[in-house]
Amino acid sequence: MKKKSVNLITAVGVLVVLSGAYVGVKAYVAKQEAADAESAEEENPEIISIASADVKSIKFVIDKKEVTFEKDGDSWVKSDETDFPVDQDKIDTLVSSLNSIKAERTLENVEDASEYELDQPENTITVTTEDGETTVIQLGMENDSTSQEYIDLNKDSSTVYVVSNSTFSSFKGTLYDFAKSGVFPTVDSSTVSKISVEGKDSSYVVEKDENSFWNITGDGETEKADSAKATSLASALSSMAYASYVNYNCAEDELSQYGLDKLYAEITVDYQEEVEKESADDKNEAENGAEEVSEVSGNEKQADEKVDSETDGNESLDEAVDVADTEDSEAVENENTDETADDNVEAEDTDVTVSDDEAGAKTADTESTESSEDSEEESEPETEMVDRELVIQVGDQSSDGGRYVRVNDSNEIYTISEDSLDTFLGKTNADFWDLTVSYLSVNNLNTLDVNYGEKDYIVNVSRETSEDENVETSDNETEDEDTTDNTSGDVADGNDVEGNAADDNASSGDLTDEDTENTDDSSSTASTTSSTSLTLSYTLNGKDLDSTTFTTFYNKLINMTAQKRLTDEFKSNADPEMTVKFTDIDGNEMEVEYYSYDTNYYAAVINKKVYLVNKMTVKELFQAFESVTGEKEKNESAETADPETNVSTDNTETETTETSEDVEE
Repeated sequence: MKKKSVNLITAVGVLVVLSGAYVGVKAYVAKQEAADAESAEEENPEIISIASADVKSIKFVIDKKEVTFEKDGDSWVKSDETDFPVDQDKIDTLVSSLNSIKAERTLENVEDASEYELDQPENTITVTTEDGETTVIQLGMENDSTSQEYIDLNKDSSTVYVVSNSTFSSFKGTLYDFAKSGVFPTVDSSTVSKISVEGKDSSYVVEKDENSFWNITGDGETEKADSAKATSLASALSSMAYASYVNYNCAEDELSQYGLDKLYAEITVDYQEEVEKESADDKNEAENGAEEVSEVSGNEKQADEKVDSETDGNESLDEAVDVADTEDSEAVENENTDETADDNVEAEDTDVTVSDDEAGAKTADTESTESSEDSEEESEPETEMVDRELVIQVGDQSSDGGRYVRVNDSNEIYTISEDSLDTFLGKTNADFWDLTVSYLSVNNLNTLDVNYGEKDYIVNVSRETSEDENVETSDNETEDEDTTDNTSGDVADGNDVEGNAADDNASSGDLTDEDTENTDDSSSTASTTSSTSLTLSYTLNGKDLDSTTFTTFYNKLINMTAQKRLTDEFKSNADPEMTVKFTDIDGNEMEVEYYSYDTNYYAAVINKKVYLVNKMTVKELFQAFESVTGEKEKNESAETADPETNVSTDNTETETTETSEDVEE
């Protein structure tokens, strides 16, 4: 027992000793860290400490000239050019960088300042505070290997300080690095209607027509443009931005410095911008609005007083007014959601007999409600689309790899990267040609004349319209469900499918508002709707033609896309392998001829335009037409029959030989 007690005491003693040692070590470490921190502070002393709020002006060298920015109230201005658009944030950053600067090393008793290039400093920064105190900082040599820079203070080069070379990096740059740059105009590409480019090398115009289809005009000719390419050109305007700021107030006689007196190119864009609508009545409404509200409020009050005085001794009349008000409130509420329900409520309202005074009170309540709704609507500003024009004048190449530009005759000169400008410049009308060979929707086709294999074929299109009725449609069901299939198709994409009445109706416009209008009276709970459908049928040389077979061929024909167009004159010694003439329902004609061009292409010639089309694609077109004429099946049958004929002949020869041998025996 005694031995255990001794062991316990010994353990406690060891624990106390260890705890004391831990506390001692911890205290030593803390003391050592404090000493190291103090030593670090001594090694990296703070040499500059200027509060931003105390700075009155700051002067330093920009483009080999001393430039001074000084405080004018709460803003910075360029002292010798107060109109200069100073970037306030940039100067604030410069000033705040002087709040606390520490030296990484201090070199004392320096005898030769030229060793650190402080005899001819790279830059000299002079800071003047509100109390008139001045601090001069001279920047000397940079040591690239250590990423450090040598400086002195107040032109005392006997003591040189070594600081990080990033300490004064914000003081570097050109004058316009300290200017507040403008922003390139915002253009919504979806509103662009025309882009004109006038250049030294080429000029062209991309423009939307009245149907919002893009056309390209160049070399005096206008034709359909590739929609994707034209849209991409317009979209490029949304991402265009200035690269650098060059001159905020360029005089006319200075334009030659940037090549803007004799333009390299000019880009003009017609587009629209959404702006807040201004009305001539806005001012009158603002002046008279209070009087109108007061008048409405007074009328409402008079109506209420009149109703109260006449209903003091007549509880039944008061109840009648309450009923009328309730029904009127329900009618107004239902008006926004269900026209049929509104009609029913109005019908019920006509059955309630009310006095003229009650009707006046009801009218006043309605006018008050409408006035409140009008007030809410007026609180939201109305907008309208206005026409805008963007003119980009392009000058010489700049040192930053772009070109000088001036926008909308502004006095400001900027640069824009050459990559951005190349989207518009250096192109011709040929770059925007639509490479679709011949497109005509089957819904507008009347006849198709084809010459193939030295034979003539004619396909006639017949149209039959029919009216379908859908009876017993609940009032709560939307008519859209009945007509969606008849209106959702769009045959203008070139993917026509014969027999699709929905597409045909959408294109031809046979479906009208009257077709989907409810024919029953408003109190009925069911309605009858009707829709018009169009069915196309085809004949080949007067004989019925399978719709699927024809539309398979026709889709290949109208969706034929070339890989390029020939600009040189095309002549062929051979006749075309296929000639197709389209005649639409208005009697307009279009003819395309397919010639073998080389091992890779067929030449599709239409209106003197020559398209080079992949040879395999044209071969597939020919095969599809052979299915229309039945020639493909005949050829396949003939190929199948030949081997059988050969086998039969061989058997006959064998039998004949055997017979001959028998005779000889």
